[in-house]
Amino acid sequence: MADNPASYVNQGSLKAVFEGTTAVTNPVLQCVQVKPLAGGQSGPERFRVVFSDISNFVQSMLATQVNHFVHDGKLKKGVFVRLKSFQTNTVKNKKIIVVLDLEVLEELGECEKIGVPQPLESKADDVQPQSTTIHTGGFYGNNPQAAPQQQQSLPSRTNSDPASNVKPSSPHHANIYPIEALSPYAHKWTIKARCTNKSDIKTWHNKNGEGKLFSVNLLDESGEIRATGFNDQCDAFYELFQEGGVYYITSPCRVQMAKKQFTNLNNDYELTFERDTVVEKAEEQSDVPQVRFNFTSIGDLQSVEKDTTIDTIGILKEVGETSQIVSKTTSKPYDKRELTLVDNSNFSVRLTIWGSSATAFDVQPESVIAFKGVKVSDFGGRSLSLLSSGSMTVDPDIDEAHKLKGWYDAQGRTDTFSSHANMGGSMGAAGGRMDPIKTILQVKEENLGMSENTDYFTTKATIIYIKQENFAYPACLSADCNKKVVQLDDGGWRCEKCDRTHPKPEYRYIMAVSACDHTGQLYLNCFDDVGRLVMGMSADQLMELREEDEKAAGDIFQDAMCKTWVFRCRAKMDNFQDQQRVRYQVSSANPINYSAECSYLEQARGTHVTPLIAVDEITGIMFRDWEFFGVLSSYFAKAHVPTIRNSSGPASSLYITNIPKPIPTATSAIVKIRAFGLNRMDLLQREGKYPVPPQAPSTLGVEFSGVIESVGGQQGEGEEFKVGDEVFGLAYGGAYAEYIDVSTHMLVRKPRELSWEEAAGIPETWITATQAMYLIGEFAPRKTILWHAGASSVSIAGIQLSKGDNAGAIFVTAGSQEKIDFCVKELGATAGFNYHAQDWAKEVLAATDGKGVDIIMDFVGQSYFQGNLDAAARDGRIVHLGAMSGTKLAAGVDIGAFVRKRLRFEGSSLRSRDERYQGKLRNTLVEHALPSIRKGEMKVYVEKVFPWEKIVQAHELMQSNQTKGKIVCRIE
Repeated sequence: MADNPASYVNQGSLKAVFEGTTAVTNPVLQCVQVKPLAGGQSGPERFRVVFSDISNFVQSMLATQVNHFVHDGKLKKGVFVRLKSFQTNTVKNKKIIVVLDLEVLEELGECEKIGVPQPLESKADDVQPQSTTIHTGGFYGNNPQAAPQQQQSLPSRTNSDPASNVKPSSPHHANIYPIEALSPYAHKWTIKARCTNKSDIKTWHNKNGEGKLFSVNLLDESGEIRATGFNDQCDAFYELFQEGGVYYITSPCRVQMAKKQFTNLNNDYELTFERDTVVEKAEEQSDVPQVRFNFTSIGDLQSVEKDTTIDTIGILKEVGETSQIVSKTTSKPYDKRELTLVDNSNFSVRLTIWGSSATAFDVQPESVIAFKGVKVSDFGGRSLSLLSSGSMTVDPDIDEAHKLKGWYDAQGRTDTFSSHANMGGSMGAAGGRMDPIKTILQVKEENLGMSENTDYFTTKATIIYIKQENFAYPACLSADCNKKVVQLDDGGWRCEKCDRTHPKPEYRYIMAVSACDHTGQLYLNCFDDVGRLVMGMSADQLMELREEDEKAAGDIFQDAMCKTWVFRCRAKMDNFQDQQRVRYQVSSANPINYSAECSYLEQARGTHVTPLIAVDEITGIMFRDWEFFGVLSSYFAKAHVPTIRNSSGPASSLYITNIPKPIPTATSAIVKIRAFGLNRMDLLQREGKYPVPPQAPSTLGVEFSGVIESVGGQQGEGEEFKVGDEVFGLAYGGAYAEYIDVSTHMLVRKPRELSWEEAAGIPETWITATQAMYLIGEFAPRKTILWHAGASSVSIAGIQLSKGDNAGAIFVTAGSQEKIDFCVKELGATAGFNYHAQDWAKEVLAATDGKGVDIIMDFVGQSYFQGNLDAAARDGRIVHLGAMSGTKLAAGVDIGAFVRKRLRFEGSSLRSRDERYQGKLRNTLVEHALPSIRKGEMKVYVEKVFPWEKIVQAHELMQSNQTKGKIVCRIE
């Protein structure tokens, strides 16, 4: 402790702060008492503190953001503090301080109360005390910009006209309260707050009449609160309030408990404007924060409870197109737009904006956007939705935004991001909260749900019985209602909550199912979302089927049984017919993700092995762990794939082995492959020299053709596929296999004019050529183009595309006269040059009268770099697609042509692109090239077809560099 701590205390500072006689900033005081304030259990914890300046003491209240000083044991009786931000008020002639920020001076230690301080009393004539707000600038964000010009404020009224008696705002306001101090027991107060959000005017009609209302969110340094104006007050105040403006609001104004279903603010109270409420525009706005954020990082969304309202900030990575959905209950159309955000947690998330925010959205990708008031959803993994009361700020001037932008510019632009999509479908990540994984026996033995608190758990169980009586109830058709409706004598269906009668109800599931695992049985209750998954149809459809054909409906129930799901459940004590029981409610269900299940079981075996013996009836294999056997027995449907011994090696290291047959995700399909194409990248990947994208499997191959065997339930926008469709497509990997799990967005229907082998030779080569020519090379008719490796599959496709789009001249390089003749005579190239026998760069210049070519497509790299610079025309484009000769340039390379000719050198890789980008190229292929291929105007050249058992010979042929066209493997 300091030798004389009293010397550090600013004696007399409290009186000076309230009277304003002396400017006081950051006074040092002694804490002489800390007590919790009595309040409701649902409200935030509050503390009352008494501070002394030795001469006087004053009652104080801590804002919730500084409660941690008490929780951490730093703020206690006898310590010394420096007040960094606070507000002073006089309530019922008592002076109080609301502390917004402080610093505990631990170096001064703690001691008994110094001196005999006296209470700081209000003077009798203190009837109009002024507010004093002292803060360190920008405490909750950036300083506000100049607010737009606003109309004159409306003071209190003396007659029934809500817009009468308009007067200018007063420079002095009595009892400036912090928002956080408002309660139903506070009287004669004024708050000074910024309007951060204003709703549209909403109307209602019911048996009691009709009306209208609007709401605003108000913010000061202590907190936020929602305020609502009805009818006359709606007319009086709606145009006055403008987002970003600062206002004085003076009682009478009703303070009441907040209706949490209508607000996302963290305040237990809300305001209702009354007939005599005064609202005035504040001229001085700099002492009120612009916005107050409490950010949750994108990577932390998995730990956030579903339906929670949060703030988040991220880099805008992608912007989807505006689309429209129609509500099934109201038939009203709603505009929506999907945004993709990323941040430095290396996660991405899909965020949906609605209405005018969606249609008017024009923010450029790579901007920083801060969102306030977004709802966390659990559909297909974590996603976000901007609430009507929420807001978004583009490139805000706050530290979080600057740090995020700096990270993105430094490294984030090239990072790979994990998605929250479908993270709820496995035992290890059953969505949202990381609930403990339990067997049914553990649920019962641990008495989950028997305490006062709700218990959450995840279990894997098989449905063995579904109660068919009362499996659904008739629900209200109104949006967001779902209350049970009662049928009237006239046939209508009445909802008491909405006070409306509907011609028919919407049936919703409320099912009871019996589920079991190897340890026991449990009854689970399922609501509509889970019921739709389990039954495979809506309750409306099932009720209609039951009325028409009861046997067919019974078959639906039978088909839903004996299926295993991963259930997320909550257990809570419930009262039923005067008896207590535990109710197990399913919050979500997912099919088993076998890959994640095996990873979980491998970890679990290290700590627990059930001493049971199980024998598979087909294979005769004996297992000591029943649970592990249960999963492995699901894998007896095998798939064959060529794989690489020791992960990398020569062509001879390839051999065919077995892996589990894949299972479709929600947006993918399982294709039984009939043929797959080989590409140069396959050779590099086999040798361990290719950077495989993180979303790609280790199995080789990216293009294939085949027949769809199964599809997921959510194909999304675009063409829908079904079982039995003949397709070809592009994948991140895994095409060297009997079966492949691939996104439906990357599938194309196979034209009947093409063989399986021809279709398998299209995706990678033709899409790569399309990307290189049009998106990167900016090809246009009459431009000249040079295709290196002219007899390669990509160049063969590119030459045909160039000819079809009226290139000015098409040149090729190749390693033999046979290949050159093929390119010129068969494909239609203008001329070709043998790089073994000719200086191709000089030949190109001679053929173009010294001008050079506009676009060069290069797969070679190092040895062609100088030649490309020499052969390129002014303002030319060099597109770098591969580096077969290496990546390190030789000494003496002259790069002066970049400046002299204004050249652009750009590299690209198709496989590392995201699915949305590849999907656009797939659409371009379908619209631009595929019609010409079907007509025979363009051709897929296949050099040789191997049975896939001869994959080694296929790789050796490609490595020999003696082919003209595709090498394809066929699976019989």
